[in-house]
Amino acid sequence: MDLNPVDITGVTGPERYDKYVAVRSAQGERTLYTIQVRLADVPLVLPIPDPEQPTPGNRRVSLPHAKKFGEYVRDKTDWVAPPLLARDDGRCTFREQQVIDGHMAIGILEVPWAASASRTLKIIDGQHRALGISLQIEEIARATSRLEDDLLRAKDEAKKDQLRRQLEELEARRGRLQNEHFTVQIYVESEPERYEQMFYDVADNALGINQAVKVRFDSRKVLNRTLYETTKHALLNGRVDEEQDRLGGSNPNLVGAKHVIDFVRTVNVGVNGRIGRKREAELDEASLIEAANEYFDCLISGFPILEDLIEGKITAPELRASSLLGSITILRVLAGVFHELRENDCTSDEVADFFARLAPHMTAPVTESSLWRTTAAKQDFSERALGPHARSANLKHLTEEITRWFSNPPDGL
Repeated sequence: MDLNPVDITGVTGPERYDKYVAVRSAQGERTLYTIQVRLADVPLVLPIPDPEQPTPGNRRVSLPHAKKFGEYVRDKTDWVAPPLLARDDGRCTFREQQVIDGHMAIGILEVPWAASASRTLKIIDGQHRALGISLQIEEIARATSRLEDDLLRAKDEAKKDQLRRQLEELEARRGRLQNEHFTVQIYVESEPERYEQMFYDVADNALGINQAVKVRFDSRKVLNRTLYETTKHALLNGRVDEEQDRLGGSNPNLVGAKHVIDFVRTVNVGVNGRIGRKREAELDEASLIEAANEYFDCLISGFPILEDLIEGKITAPELRASSLLGSITILRVLAGVFHELRENDCTSDEVADFFARLAPHMTAPVTESSLWRTTAAKQDFSERALGPHARSANLKHLTEEITRWFSNPPDGL
């Protein structure tokens, strides 16, 4: 019996690798491949780190930090993240298809399959991002299974409709993971000492981002959106350091951008107050700014030395050396006092008058005979200090103590 010809054009047999369109280039005497990986495929391509067990050549991951990144991607459709950095010990194969000027080429990168414990690719930078996405994938799978079971058992049509809507939301989340990508940059490096050095170099060369810069650029938080308008106040205008969190010495600024946001928060929710998601949604910039400006007005009215600062009669370094008002911590405490008094229905004029009563006692360094060392406030000040201790417990205690002085002043006030 004659057999008809069989078309075997598409038959490959078992393929023990994944294929990606890749760009090959060079960096630091190493070959570098750049590919795009769907978020849903991250656990298939990269080893997902275990928070309980550090990966050799890398550091232990923080589970809360990884969860936070996953939630960020989940909640922000305009999320952004840098490339994941991985290494290959030479097992990947690049099939060159087109050479590009600059010692680059476009082609197909074949990444061999391997058991999860021995992935071909290893993470250099991006452990928390990879774990965060993996946790989201697992969360969607668990929630989908639970809702499908609930739907099978549900009798009420309204309940069924609610469950179907929740399943649709999960499907939309799953769709995003299928359609959105990470850039993965793969370095060819097999020497343990060299790839451990790569991890160190990446971490060491990252400048990082301090709170002053965060509050300037993270516009998602309502507090941060108040920064620009708040710094227009006469007390702050031209006296806010936009780059540094710590001020001192000859720094010509009164406060940093981070501290302005701390003042706005404290004025509106108290010295230890927090703004969670629910409260974040309830607050508006205008009311936050108005309350902060009211506080700064009270400071200027109550403390003549701050008027001197505005008029250029004294500099910020001179203020820090001679007055407690040069202390960022005392300014935050006074913001807490302002909040408490306003909550107790005191007017702004009454707060300003109270500040004026405090004014003669703001000389720095503090002396043993001052209010700060002869009252319960003593626990919040060291001898000869230029400002109070900045620990949360001290902030809370000193705020409560000064607030109490409004209606029950100590001797000398």
